[in-house]
Amino acid sequence: MRNVRKVRYIVGLVFLLAGAVLLLLPQYEKMAFQAKQEKLITAFEQLGDWETAVLADGELEQEEEGEYVIAQDAKGVLSIPAIELEMLLFDGVNVDALNNGAGIIEPEKKMGVQNVAIAGHRGATYGKQFNRLNELKVQDELHVKMGQEDYTFIVDEIFVVDQKQVDVLSDKESPYLTLVTCTPIGEENPTDRLIVQGKLVNGEEI
Repeated sequence: MRNVRKVRYIVGLVFLLAGAVLLLLPQYEKMAFQAKQEKLITAFEQLGDWETAVLADGELEQEEEGEYVIAQDAKGVLSIPAIELEMLLFDGVNVDALNNGAGIIEPEKKMGVQNVAIAGHRGATYGKQFNRLNELKVQDELHVKMGQEDYTFIVDEIFVVDQKQVDVLSDKESPYLTLVTCTPIGEENPTDRLIVQGKLVNGEEI
């Protein structure tokens, strides 16, 4: 009888620990992602300083070097205040680009002139990557910083399309930013895409 109780106690403890891990893991992933983004964005902003340091003494710390290499490939920063999102932008939608930030689907397009589309992952962790994109509303602001240029877009359309409906990437009469991610969140190989489109308002009344 005592052994049965002991086994039940151990099994119960294992389930309790497993439950705690399942509850805490998403939060840990979110914190790790945010910390990584903050480091990369800082690296992106400090590229000039690091290049000066490399020229001066020819070396960086190993961790800094990794951030420096990634930041060198970044094209800009996307920030969305309404969902507390800030991510680096990279050319293309390959694995590295989407793991380190968001990807510019057609890198040859010019920001602030054409309809530039940006793709991002959605994960199970709240607040990670593009998984809060569905919370955006019309009139929310989207900000892109590229080099010395800052672009502000105002959301005017939010809708869902089939993954084959690529006409959402077509240019419009005025400059646009189009955010693209899979929907519904958590579904394996979803065939629908959540689309958020914003019109450039730099120099206009918001």
